Amino acid sequence: MTNRSKSLLSAIDVITLAYIAWILLYMTVGFNRSADAYVHIPVMLSIGIGILLLAWWHRNLDPAVQPRLERLLSLVRGLYPVSLFGYFYTSGHAFNRIIFTDWQDPFFMNIDLKLFGYLPSLMWGQWHDSLLISELFHFAYFCYYPMIVGLPLYLYFKKPEGFRELIFNLSFVFYLCYFIYSILPVIGGRFIPEAMELTRTYRGGPFTHIMVFIYRHSNHLGGAFPSSHIGVTIVLTIAALRHARKLGYIFLPIALFLSLATVYCHYHWFIDAVFGVIIGVTGYYLANSAHRKLQGVL
Repeated sequence: MTNRSKSLLSAIDVITLAYIAWILLYMTVGFNRSADAYVHIPVMLSIGIGILLLAWWHRNLDPAVQPRLERLLSLVRGLYPVSLFGYFYTSGHAFNRIIFTDWQDPFFMNIDLKLFGYLPSLMWGQWHDSLLISELFHFAYFCYYPMIVGLPLYLYFKKPEGFRELIFNLSFVFYLCYFIYSILPVIGGRFIPEAMELTRTYRGGPFTHIMVFIYRHSNHLGGAFPSSHIGVTIVLTIAALRHARKLGYIFLPIALFLSLATVYCHYHWFIDAVFGVIIGVTGYYLANSAHRKLQGVL
């Protein structure tokens, strides 16, 4: 028996294709203000076509005849958004200044100044520059990367329902952040030249070095408000608490220190972090609602 009775597209496919469609439309309309649009438009189109072809192949496959291939395609269709998050984020430089041609950081910087009387994203990391504190915060920030790969893989093998929920919710929150980034260009703490230099200067211990290496080799600017690192970490933490409680208890302190690290490490304005928390919590539950509705339609 084949999968032909199933819908061609999954809920993940729908929101991913919707995001791609938005970027294609946005870059086409703002072509003259899009950097490297001639590169990213074909790439986005290719990704969209690839998703459709993969869905068609999976639906027309007979699992009784090719069970291993069916399982492999199920895994790929479940995890492929994770492989796209990095490209979708870094490609934002091509279109994040179509509406606002200038960086909007002065507005957010002034909010921090009114809240504190100084800039936490510049001062915290300099006031508390000991090796131990620096390593703690850079370690917490680094944990984002193994968490975003590790938890989905763990749930895929241990709790498939939790896996499907998590990947959809991650994608939903990511695409929501990316949509905001496409309209609102914000660099974050690195907008200040002194802070930019600090994020690119090797010092401290191994985790501080790792993060400096990453930022020295990333030319991407923009995509700071709200902090997707915080938003996504909160989604991962809520999902872990629901489906893998012991991991959730480990994720909780990491999420706390990571939220502070986004400011301490000079990557974000404090207000970026606040709204990162908000978008992580609200986005998780909005995603659950959207997933139920899409499942009903599909």
